Amino acid sequence: MTNNAKAKPVEILMVEDSPGDVRLAKEFFRDADVAIQLHVAEDGIEAMDFLLREGAHTAAPRPDLILLDLNLPRMDGREVLANIKQNETLKNIPTIILTTSEAEEDILKSYQLHANCYVSKPVQLEAFESVMQNISDFWLTKIRFPGLLSRKVSAHEENYWRNVMPVEILMVEDSPGDVRLTRELFQDADVAVKLHVAEDGVEAMAFLRQEGVHANAPRPDLILLDLNLPRMDGREVLANIKQNESLKTIPTIILTTSEAEADIIKSYQLQANCYLSKPVQLDAFEGIVRSISDFWLTKVKFPSRGKSDEKWIE
Repeated sequence: MTNNAKAKPVEILMVEDSPGDVRLAKEFFRDADVAIQLHVAEDGIEAMDFLLREGAHTAAPRPDLILLDLNLPRMDGREVLANIKQNETLKNIPTIILTTSEAEEDILKSYQLHANCYVSKPVQLEAFESVMQNISDFWLTKIRFPGLLSRKVSAHEENYWRNVMPVEILMVEDSPGDVRLTRELFQDADVAVKLHVAEDGVEAMAFLRQEGVHANAPRPDLILLDLNLPRMDGREVLANIKQNESLKTIPTIILTTSEAEADIIKSYQLQANCYLSKPVQLDAFEGIVRSISDFWLTKVKFPSRGKSDEKWIE
């Protein structure tokens, strides 16, 4: 978040046709630590009118963040997402899918359309509030904005997925200190994490393409990508990931020391899922990694990997 966030509220567009969920969101954001201006569109056509400043929305502000339901009247959220991410003016607005759907095809399709993340909206009040709290804690306090699975599982099965099938994270980072700190912090996470490290962009692409010594590399669930890397920088790595049909659905978080506005804008233009500035202070860096753990490793839905013993890259 930029330093002028207190002077200028974060503009959020919530595309949601449930009056109850809208009311709960308004009540929650009213008590948030940052100033928020919440705008609501009740269907996909109204959402696009707002974003394109058409009809009654000619004076609409540009949102900093979009919360998008999928199952909407008139134009559903899938079509809205496609329109947003195909529009050169709109595509770098972070768009969170917030929906009751846990269908695997919806999760996969949303990432294919470059949704920034996919969050299942629970029906229980306390669980819904928890989701909104996580969105607030992560997206409204940690993220740099431009300018400013499908069935219930038993406890046994959940324990299996958390421990036998850990979250596979690829960290592309040339700082041994940052790698060590991240590894230590993920060891204390509530979910099992397997951290893989590539020290430069060339090695990262070899890992993702399962080439050379990385022929048996697993498909990452999440990528943490520095920008300033040797041999091939993170901007080129990001472009390669998001232009590849097999790789583009992997959520990719930019985690870098750069606070340059040009880097923030360019990263979102290249469809980075979010942009985090990496602080130099130890405590602040630990806070960033914990935020990633609390939000991305517990609330966000990832596309399923498929069988681990099969080649997955095209």
